Amino acid sequence: MEILFELPGSSPSAAAIIAKATKTGDRYRMQVSEEELYASLEQLRGLGAKILSVAQVKASLEEYFMHLIEADRAQGAAVEVSGK
Repeated sequence: MEILFELPGSSPSAAAIIAKATKTGDRYRMQVSEEELYASLEQLRGLGAKILSVAQVKASLEEYFMHLIEADRAQGAAVEVSGK
C-alpha cells in the first residue's frame, strides 16, 4: 500500500517514519504492507500528518511477466536437479 502525506515541521519523533518515506516537494510517499497500513496511519496521525491518499500498489504488466519468468526458471532448475 502507498501512503501519500504531508508532515508539518519535522520533530525528532518523526525521524523513523521519514526514514521509510521518499520526499517529493512538500509531500512524502511511503510504501507499507497491508498488515502495517493501519499502524502506519495511526503513527502519522499522531505526528499531525495530513494524509492525502492511500492507494494499493499494483505491479506493472512488465513486472508481473518478469515474476512469471523467474518462477518458471526456478521450477525448471528444481526439476533438473531432482531428475539426476
